Amino acid sequence: MTAADIATRSDDEIRDAVTGWLRENLPKTWVTAIDEGDSGALAAARQALDVDDWWERLGEAGWYFSNWPVAYGGLGLAPEQTANVNNVLRSYKVPRSDNPLGLNVAHALLRWGNEAQRARFLPPISNQKEIWVQLFSEPGAGSDLAGLSTRAVRDGDLWVINGQKIWSSHAHRAQFGFLLCRTDPDVPKRQGLSVLLLDMSTPGITVRPLRQMTGESRFNEVFFDDVVCSDSMRVGELGEGWQIASQLLTFERGTGGGGGTAPPGMEMGRSVDALRRHYGRVEDPITLERMAHAYSCERVAAWTRERVDAARKQGRATGFEASLLKLFNSDNAQALQTLSLDLEGLNGIAHRPDDRWADASAYAFLRVRSQTIAGGSSEMQHNILGERVLGLPREPSADGGIPWRDIRRS
Repeated sequence: MTAADIATRSDDEIRDAVTGWLRENLPKTWVTAIDEGDSGALAAARQALDVDDWWERLGEAGWYFSNWPVAYGGLGLAPEQTANVNNVLRSYKVPRSDNPLGLNVAHALLRWGNEAQRARFLPPISNQKEIWVQLFSEPGAGSDLAGLSTRAVRDGDLWVINGQKIWSSHAHRAQFGFLLCRTDPDVPKRQGLSVLLLDMSTPGITVRPLRQMTGESRFNEVFFDDVVCSDSMRVGELGEGWQIASQLLTFERGTGGGGGTAPPGMEMGRSVDALRRHYGRVEDPITLERMAHAYSCERVAAWTRERVDAARKQGRATGFEASLLKLFNSDNAQALQTLSLDLEGLNGIAHRPDDRWADASAYAFLRVRSQTIAGGSSEMQHNILGERVLGLPREPSADGGIPWRDIRRS
């Protein structure tokens, strides 16, 4: 079945095709572990997997980004067909993407990039050959992202960049960056922003990892000192950066909500079903109530995602639902991982090094703390929903209509 042929097949034929490909290309021990529901054997198979080889083969097959055009590494599938593919990938518990921000960049390039940018950058994203970082937040511009100070000054066909970013996930290992910067300081803050694609090995870029409570350093500070970038790497028109960043954050909140067309591996931590299978019957009435509440929230989120996917199929843009899902899922993810650790008891805090379940539960509990901040804080989602859904007045702004250069900053 060729890539051009797949889009014409029925749902059952597409599911059979991706199932057959997975069973041929995943290690035999992996497939057996899935068939037998053996989590220990699956963990061993994960450890033995050649991840680079796996992503190269999956990218060439087009299954992971099956809704992308064929020319860029996808299969050109419709949203409902993509959802079917992703459901099969989830059922086989395919490896979690190690390039989550590449999905955001790909979305931006498919919508705003030119043909040369798409042809150059999308195929390496599809097989994880090139890792990306999203360079948005700054020490003085987190919630007020539009007030950012990183400047790009034009010099002919080049841009010279100076400034700083922070909380930049994967910057320490990324080959390329998606930079939101100020290209015009003489207009109001939202009108003077543009997007540039940066080679992270460019002279003048310094990355400093930030240690998290999990012991990892996924977040980073990034400094730019006279960094030179070609105008050919600009995405969209000059001054269009705020529209691109806003819509990209809306897209990110939708994928973070686990939409059907979002590739698998975008969610983190224990699920309600995993807790039920591991711990069996729960007798304590308070804990049972927490389990029931977590299950109810999971179903409400799933139904909301179905509404979002149905709207996409009808050609309607995602609206407030993305913020609603982001807010809802962030709070519930933290509650669920807290429940997971409580069920484990003291063993969740002090356990043997080879206790993978307890170790993963403790890690998820710590890691999920960032959910109410990443991709737009919960406070910002409350503001968006209050203004756009409830019709409440916007918070007063003293700098909305004046040039960024004249805004008083600390």
